[in-house]
Amino acid sequence: MELPGSGYLYTLALLAITYGGFAALFMLFRQELAGRMIDYEAFLIRGVVQKGFIVAACSMVPPLLAYFDLAHSTIWRVSSLIAGALQVLFLATWVARRRTVSDIPTSKWLTLNLLLQLVTAIFLFVGATGLLFAAGPGAFLVGVTAILFLSGIAYQEALVFLLHDSPRKRSKR
Repeated sequence: MELPGSGYLYTLALLAITYGGFAALFMLFRQELAGRMIDYEAFLIRGVVQKGFIVAACSMVPPLLAYFDLAHSTIWRVSSLIAGALQVLFLATWVARRRTVSDIPTSKWLTLNLLLQLVTAIFLFVGATGLLFAAGPGAFLVGVTAILFLSGIAYQEALVFLLHDSPRKRSKR
């Protein structure tokens, strides 16, 4: 018997990898037009690809655990715990990595996005406990989907900054 939500998870994993690949390609094309890649652009590529792999990996955990004939609630709890932990780990290291490559102030929209990503991790942890709502595919799918979409929004915010404040424009000032 197939695990409920598996089709959605496979689609989400495919979308996450596609998103990461196209975002990285776009940054490389942009770098080619600008003449060289700045550290911040390399940082963005790394973050987008990492988020794509996190979402893809998290999407593959429940079907993998189903092969161990675990109870469905156990599968969704463990999966939620793993996804929440990976999200927190990414956020904790992202802040430090960003500081090393850029002195660009964090915009209010990026701060809001980071807070929403943290809320997503907390939501996944709560789903892992089963205290406020039953562990199941719905909460896990919402959490992992939110990780991907918030990553996409953060990437778009970074692109707006890069396109409006590119090295070429700065050199003309």
